Amino acid sequence: MVKKLILLLLVWRIFLFVPIVIAEQFIKYRKGFEYTSLNHFLDKPQGLISHFMLSAWGNFDGIHYLLIAANGYTVNAGFFPLFSMLLNVVSSVFGKAVAFSPMQYFVSHAIVSFCFIVSLIMLYKLIKLDHKDNIAFFTIVFMLLFPTSFFYASIYSESLFLLLSLLSFYFVRTNRWFLASVCAGLLTATRLVGIAIIPALIYEFVKKEKSLFKLKSLYLLLGFSGILGYMWFNFVNWGDALFFIKAQGAFHNDRSVDSIVLIPQTIYRYLKILLTVNPNIFEWWVALLEIATFIFVSIMLFVALRKKVRFSYILFAVLCFLIPISTGTFSGLPRYALVLFPIFIALALVKNRFIKIAYSIIGLSLLLILLAVFSKGYYVA
Repeated sequence: MVKKLILLLLVWRIFLFVPIVIAEQFIKYRKGFEYTSLNHFLDKPQGLISHFMLSAWGNFDGIHYLLIAANGYTVNAGFFPLFSMLLNVVSSVFGKAVAFSPMQYFVSHAIVSFCFIVSLIMLYKLIKLDHKDNIAFFTIVFMLLFPTSFFYASIYSESLFLLLSLLSFYFVRTNRWFLASVCAGLLTATRLVGIAIIPALIYEFVKKEKSLFKLKSLYLLLGFSGILGYMWFNFVNWGDALFFIKAQGAFHNDRSVDSIVLIPQTIYRYLKILLTVNPNIFEWWVALLEIATFIFVSIMLFVALRKKVRFSYILFAVLCFLIPISTGTFSGLPRYALVLFPIFIALALVKNRFIKIAYSIIGLSLLLILLAVFSKGYYVA
């Protein structure tokens, strides 16, 4: 099965070059957004890196991760440290880490690819604990067909986040609490929503051990180590342990960083956008994608509950979902939803063949379109 998964991944990965080639022929890079392109930061052409088929994978957030990995933090604290630290450590093995160097670029892709390959294997093994082969396989297929799955191939932290969350759950399921807690700690150093793993682990511990008041429950405290360490770093460098939250507001995404916004308020805001903004504006379509993702994920989380997907997985996914959407915007949600693996398990468990075919066609079509425009400087998630 491992060979089958790797073959599936290779086909998917090669397919992702198709929309980039098409975009190069028909779409110009978005005017005024050149700063979102990796090529914009190259002092001079860097051989293969500057080629359109490769540079696109480092656009947008990839630029920040590469900069942090080589030069450390300035004020870009909104990006959690583990992914950049990993890039820095591995790059240093091959020499001094230099931002946007060919060595750094290819090392970052090696890390992302490794994390994603292992993630798919772990996802398969995790699902196999409760379901048959075909459910595990189609869960992976549906994840690869998700419209923003190309972020798993980009220089983003998605593949690392997915791997650590799956490892944490797998170690829990096999009663290795120390390893599960270590992975949880690393997860909270990868992205803010990583803290969602902690309630899920506590639930599993109480379910398995019948009580939280046991000596080995102390392992669970390791889950806080990542975010507490980053809070300390923020305090030392900027005098504010929660500076990374405030830094989220610097991305001009209308995200509230000082209060929780009720979801109905956000839905109303999106409906107002869709009804008043000119559909000829690209951002109108992004807003449509974001609220459509919100609806899809909400439905699939409900389906996951009805299909009796393991409750700790659902709890983790729901919290990962609620944290970003409670900030007054669904911005980035099409990407954030990518790591919510229980929704893909739920989809694989759906018996209606028409729904699965419709999802596959729509997902594949949107994957082509979104990757094409993403490669040309259009923000999609």
